Formats: sequence, C-alpha cells, structure tokens
Amino acid sequence: MNRLNETTLPQLASDVQLPGYDRSLISAGIVHFGAGNFHRAHQAVYCDTLLNQGENSWGIIGVSLRSPAVRDSLVPQDCLYTQATLGETTSYRVIAAIKGLLVAPENPQAVIDAVAGDRTQLVTTTITEKGYCLANGAIDRNHPDLSRDLHSLSAPQTTYGYLAAALIKRCAAQGKPLTVLCCDNMHGGGEHLAAGVRLLLEVHSPDTWAWVSRNCVFSSSMVDRVTPATDTALKEKVAERLGVYDAAPVAAEPFSQWVIEDRFAGERSPFDRAGALFVESIGPYEQVKLRFLNAGHSMLAALGYLAGDRFIHEALQREPLARFTEQALKQCVLPVTAVPADVDGVDYINQVLGRFRNANLPYAVLQVGSDSSQKIQQRWLPSIDDALSRERDAAYLAFALAAWASFIRKALANDDLNDPLRNDFARCESAAPRSPVRDYLALAGAAKFAFVNNETFMESVDGFYHTIAEQGVEQALVNFLTSVN
Repeated sequence: MNRLNETTLPQLASDVQLPGYDRSLISAGIVHFGAGNFHRAHQAVYCDTLLNQGENSWGIIGVSLRSPAVRDSLVPQDCLYTQATLGETTSYRVIAAIKGLLVAPENPQAVIDAVAGDRTQLVTTTITEKGYCLANGAIDRNHPDLSRDLHSLSAPQTTYGYLAAALIKRCAAQGKPLTVLCCDNMHGGGEHLAAGVRLLLEVHSPDTWAWVSRNCVFSSSMVDRVTPATDTALKEKVAERLGVYDAAPVAAEPFSQWVIEDRFAGERSPFDRAGALFVESIGPYEQVKLRFLNAGHSMLAALGYLAGDRFIHEALQREPLARFTEQALKQCVLPVTAVPADVDGVDYINQVLGRFRNANLPYAVLQVGSDSSQKIQQRWLPSIDDALSRERDAAYLAFALAAWASFIRKALANDDLNDPLRNDFARCESAAPRSPVRDYLALAGAAKFAFVNNETFMESVDGFYHTIAEQGVEQALVNFLTSVN
C-alpha cells in the first residue's frame, strides 16, 4: 500500500477532508515543544483551520525533546497525517500545518535557531507537568536536567534552556517581540515558563532578561480534547478509509476547546477565527473544567470501579451512578462555583456527561482513577469548603469522599492502585482501622481544608463509607438518592 504524502493526496477517498492551501506558500510562525498526539489533534488542527482560511504565517515547526519517533513517522509523509474524529460516526481529515520536525538532542542548535529567528512569532508547549521540573509547585533548581542547564546552555536539557538560549540570540540580534504560550493543563503554566527562563538568564545573561521583560510575554491557556493513544487498530482503520498507509494518525473526540489568555507580544495569532476563545483571565475557565469535567470524571472512576465497570461510559450506563454524578455537579458544585458569563453551567455539565458516554473513546476507570490522592485536592475539596462555608448541602460530596476511600481500599486489596501515596495508604491498612476515611484524607492533603474540622460533615462521610461496605455502591447510591430527593 502506498504511503500518505504530498504525491498520494489526490488518491485519497473523496469523503476525506484535504488541506485547501498551497503548502509552498506557508511560513512557520510557530515553534512547538512537544509534538505528540495531543498537540497534533488540538493546536495543530486550529492552525490548519487558519491556513485553510488564508492565514499563511501560522505553520508549525515541531520540536521533540526526547524521542525521534514522531519525526521518523512524519517526515517520510511530508509531515502530513490524518485526524480521525470519533463521534457517532467517524470523519477523517488530513492535517498539513506542520512544516518540519526537529529532535532536540540530535541538533540542539537547530532548535535554538528556530526559536531565535524573526519568522517565529509564537512558541507553544505541550510538555506535560514533568517537563516543568517542579517540586511542591515551584521550579526545582536541583532537578538534574535544570542543573545541567544552569551549568551550560550549549546543549539544553529543558524547554527553559532552549528558550533561554534562543532569547539570548534573539536579543543580540534585537529581534522581534515573541510570545511564549503554555498549552499544558496546569495552573499558571505561563508563569512557570517565565520563571524558568528568568532563572537561567540571570545566571547566563542578565542583560537578556532585561530585554525579554520588555519584548516577550509568557501566557497561559486552557486546552480540552480527549485524544487516545494511536494503536494498530486506528492505523488499520485509517488505511482502510484513505486507501493509503498513514504511520502516525491521531484520534480525538468531536469536542475541542482552547481558552487563551489574551496577552501577546507583537502579532497575535488569530486563533479565535478557528474557534479558540481569547479572555482576560483563564482562571474561571480552569475552575469550571476542574469542578465539573475533572471532578465528574473522578466521581465516575471511583463509583464505576466499585460497581465492577472497566470504562467510564459503562459506569454511566448504570442509572444510579449517572444520576448521582449529574445531581452532584448541578445541585452541589454548580451553586458554589463562579462560572464565566459566557458559559452556561447546566449546559456545560450536560455536555461533559455526553462526552463521557462516547463509547468510541473508552476511558478506563483505573486510568482516570490514577493519582486520585492528588487530583481530589483540586477537583473536589475546594467545592466542599465552599458549600459548607455557605451553609449549603454537601451530602453528595460527602458520599463522593466515602466512595473515594472505598475505591482506595478496594484497589489496594486488588493490587490495582496507581497512586504516589500507595505505600502510605497500605500502611494505613496494616493498622486495620474500622474506617480509614480520615487517615486517607489526611494523606491526601485535606488538613489544609476547613471541612475536616466539621464533625457533622465528617461523620456523614464515615457513615456513607460503612453503607457502601455493607450494601455495595449501587444499592447505597439508590438509597442515598431516595433520601435526598
């Protein structure tokens, strides 16, 4: 079978959406660090949409910080690849926004030159949290990679290092202003990027930091789109539909969201024309996602695992689990959440649950439930404090905490628990408490929240925990829902 590339594009099936622009006219105004599946199913699609509208300066140079795998798959295809959108039906689109790919360890200077060049207007990142070299929410100067960059920028090890080295060169040439935009789902991502670059420049080139502070902006964004790993089945499905072989397709759900902090140095990429939203502050949008989408996901992961389900969409097929999650979000979380004026909270929750029901994008309950001791600190616990401080009913969240503790205990017993506190939870179990809820919550950082000192609330959590243990989660939910309705 022929391979997907510029030559074979005319051979593709007629229902495949093709690029509608001349790639020879496209310039790469963006350098992107972390050219994995999410970037190629999200930001690159927005860029492809702009290019289809005639915005020719927003092609992408992708940078892989470690592995050459993406480069090796895409370069033989002229950097073309297929995006399969998995809804009730599957649609296929060839994305052509990536102009080239660099593997940083193979040619560090090429990456530095790409960022330093005046053609580059925007640098973006999807490097996941580990790429930010953080410890307790702050940059860890003792991180091995960052330590090497503090010693020398000749062959950077971190994104901070590549940015710092490139900005030294850009400053020396008195180049154009530059925007650096975090596209990772982490609070204050732009601030972390600025702090890391400043840390290195204060060591290697203090004068450059003075120039950067006048000519560069480090912004944040919130991104949302489910993008599963590419497997053999996807490659076979794409090849069957296209009639040519694609070594690097990506799949994604129909939903896509990109909320961008409206702070740019120099030219602003017109991503709003491709469906993105520019806002003064992304904080309220981050909170909506955390408290509804992420919180709902974590609820269904715990409840579904206790009910014996493998996937989130299976958990939603159980009426008590689906009703509990919907009512918890709408009746308990929504009233204590500051929702942006342009977001309808009820509609957003309905949309989230609809996305979770998409069986074409199965999310394993254990995958969603991984690292739950860290996740509930942001997803659930602030809402509990807000509800109690406003004297609102927090019974749904008390039941959710009981279900989480039950999930931890069952996953430990089944050797299914994937959590950084796994060993600590196991030590709690060895003490054989009648109810481990309070010990588990203490390990999960609940001491900094006020609800742990509310004895009435905590007694209700303990009570629900014992009810789940005695009746099973589904019957416990039926009884709970009957009592509150």
